[in-house]
Amino acid sequence: MRSSIIATWFALMVAGTQAAAACPDEAYERHLSALRTLVPAVTAAEPERSALVSFFDALPPDFACFNRLFGYGDGPAPLYSEPQLYPLFPKIASAVPQPDYARKLIGLSVSAKWEADQTGALQHATRSVLDTETQLFVKLLADRGADSERSVWAFLFGGPHPSNVPLSATVQSKVCEASSRSCQLSKNVYAQAVSEEHTH
Repeated sequence: MRSSIIATWFALMVAGTQAAAACPDEAYERHLSALRTLVPAVTAAEPERSALVSFFDALPPDFACFNRLFGYGDGPAPLYSEPQLYPLFPKIASAVPQPDYARKLIGLSVSAKWEADQTGALQHATRSVLDTETQLFVKLLADRGADSERSVWAFLFGGPHPSNVPLSATVQSKVCEASSRSCQLSKNVYAQAVSEEHTH
């Protein structure tokens, strides 16, 4: 009896996690329509600030929808190739308030999985905020639960060679000064990523 209760509880937990991780069709269509409309404006040689802000506002709040729009699952997503996010994220960063930019990138990084291309651009942009606005980044992480924060660190250290991307001593020191939880999680997640790298 007890084992069936545990099995049922586990199944419900997994189902709840999977349901939460899905990107509903309605949200997907809404974000896709808004973002596609803005692609010509944000890919211009000198995009206007208003277009960059509108594109930023149209980005989804979570990785499930981001990946459905920009990733490469069973093939390229609709925005996989255009606009290129590597050059676009720094332009957006200069157009929107830094706390809003950091909050959105952290939200997109929760439960994110590294891939090259557009998801790699998200990782790079998020890491850039961590490296340049460490106090703000850690403060925003504190608003999230430990599991969400752990998933952000896992995303930041994701990729084929995490041993090539440790936090600098300065950034690690700032993380540890700002939050003991972030200090411990960043170190533990990095150590785990490196150990998994060496077992592959």
